[in-house]
Amino acid sequence: MRWKFLFVFYFKHMFKSKLYASASILFFVLLIARLILFFSDPYDMEAYGQLPHEVFMLVQMISIFYIVFFYLLHSKELLYGVQSFFTDGYRIMWEKMSSMFAAHVLCQGAMVVFSYLIFAIVYFCVGIEPSNIYLSLFRFLVVYMFGPLVLSSMYGLVVAMLFGTKKISFFVILIIWIITGPMTTELFIPFFIKVHANDLESLLFIGKHAIQHIYDSYIGFEVDHGNELKLFTWFLVFFAIILMLSIRWVLTKRERNAVIKVLLLLPFLIVASAYSSLQSNTKAFTRADQTTEIDDYRQMSTDVKTDLRYDIQSYSISLKGKQATVHIKFSRMDTTEPTFQLYYKYPIRSIQADHQQVKFTRNGDIVTVYLPERTFSLIFRYDIVDTSLIPYTNGRTLLLADKAWYPKKRSTQMYRVYEFSSNDSKGRVEWGEFTDRFLPSESHFFTLKVDGDVLFCNLPKRGEVYYGKAQAITLIKGQGNQLVYKGYQITYPADWPDMGERVSTVVPQLEKAFQDVRQLAQTDVSILPKRIVFSSFGLSSFMTDDHLIYNTNDLYAIDQYILDRDFYEEIFFLSVPLKGSLIMYHEWISLATRWLMQKNELSAIEWVSKSYLFGAQPLSVQKQIESIYESFQPLSLEQKQQFLRTWYEKMDETWTWDHVLQLVKESGAIGDLH
Repeated sequence: MRWKFLFVFYFKHMFKSKLYASASILFFVLLIARLILFFSDPYDMEAYGQLPHEVFMLVQMISIFYIVFFYLLHSKELLYGVQSFFTDGYRIMWEKMSSMFAAHVLCQGAMVVFSYLIFAIVYFCVGIEPSNIYLSLFRFLVVYMFGPLVLSSMYGLVVAMLFGTKKISFFVILIIWIITGPMTTELFIPFFIKVHANDLESLLFIGKHAIQHIYDSYIGFEVDHGNELKLFTWFLVFFAIILMLSIRWVLTKRERNAVIKVLLLLPFLIVASAYSSLQSNTKAFTRADQTTEIDDYRQMSTDVKTDLRYDIQSYSISLKGKQATVHIKFSRMDTTEPTFQLYYKYPIRSIQADHQQVKFTRNGDIVTVYLPERTFSLIFRYDIVDTSLIPYTNGRTLLLADKAWYPKKRSTQMYRVYEFSSNDSKGRVEWGEFTDRFLPSESHFFTLKVDGDVLFCNLPKRGEVYYGKAQAITLIKGQGNQLVYKGYQITYPADWPDMGERVSTVVPQLEKAFQDVRQLAQTDVSILPKRIVFSSFGLSSFMTDDHLIYNTNDLYAIDQYILDRDFYEEIFFLSVPLKGSLIMYHEWISLATRWLMQKNELSAIEWVSKSYLFGAQPLSVQKQIESIYESFQPLSLEQKQQFLRTWYEKMDETWTWDHVLQLVKESGAIGDLH
């Protein structure tokens, strides 16, 4: 009964407190102001999934007011020493702390609900369809808003019990506020940018590595059991600290023994919770994990001995949870040491031939299997794990056709890193891509059995399995939506609004751009695939015979993105195979994009703008490229088209910029083609 009275007392006190109430009101004032600023941006952005990141800064701002409030409240009560006047004074002190904590939890719970309603109303008004994105949004707010704000009360209690009413308390509060806030990773970037998801140091913050990026298409918000266990770990830590500090007010031996028993148990709970948090943290959103993976590929040998003297007839793939079993049948096997490309992060449990385990070695993504004799089937058993390049979070995964998520007949590593020394202020230019951007033309029969809900697969579903012939498989188990438009199966992220209305604009423009590109060069596929997966961030882009993965960015909505040069530029990169040197291929696409924009009377591109590899070239080469641009600009549309066609047809590794310059000058001397 006494605890209930204390709970009501503190709950009312929080409402009457100018400090507590003002901080709570300030949160919503700032949140609404930030939302107004977001929608006043001149760009019609597609980044609605990133919108809730606003809470990180707001939580950091108002949490200090809560810490000060609980410090002042508890330090004054300890100053009067009421807990020492009664035989059950120690119990009274704990009833006070627990009741004020419970009242704070209730208030913050109400704030989370109101914040969720604000975001949900915004999402609903802009046209984001009802799906589990709304549920994961609430989970995100609980982890990154509710959790840190609830813990702020414990920070205040700890300072009050340590220093009482001493003035140094406010300096300590300032330090605690800085190092425990959700903006910690932004304040100490040089340190936290190197922290991996499963590093012990990741327990030092309850926030994100990059607060501006909290949502990945199809993966969803950065929430997982690791985040929640980390919150629980910090709750146990501060509970243990408060319990330890409270011993000085123990009045009886019985109470002291009870406190000591709990304190002896808490370290085991803290270690177990912390260990579980590190094991279940996702790597999909962690900058350090991605950097490490890129570094791994930078150090991998690109000249690996491979033996591809075999032909694959069919695959039978079974995915049960994280366990993958791949049965490969061969139509030809002319070697006893075949090599396959399989993502190096996936631990292989066994490889079997004729029901017997065989030996294998790994060199990056290249797996060499040692057969006692030639066989016409192999069984790979391995685990699908969560990484930055191929995330597997909360049962959601993006297994794309350009990635080696199953054994492939390839002679290269899965990912290639390019580095250039830039002559401008950018220093070094780095660019990476998956080596299967243009998949081989041969196709295989695939049978895919997978548990759980599948959002997208480029194979047709037949009963409980996906079966068909394809160049490669893309499988997406994630958060997204689908629609059908004039025979096209469109898959798009859950945070994209009103796609049903906009698809009638997007698809015709995509078709037109593809046909325009085919006027200049032979594309890798003859028609635009009928299955299209859109993404606003994170997915690699590629095109196969049966599906297209198209990744935009967060700056433009998909129906406005087509008005920008990047839309046409991306179609070139997706459909026109690489010829000649990398820089020459990029500059050809840059000029071809200008021709398309001019032909379609779209907004002009600055002629001084070159490809992003331009600055990495020697000054002599830069001057040659600039001369080509200058000679290209005054040509008529027909002359430009003929020049670009001829350039791509003849371009190979032997071509120099002198060849291109000579060709463009010759094109200017030729009359218009009709």
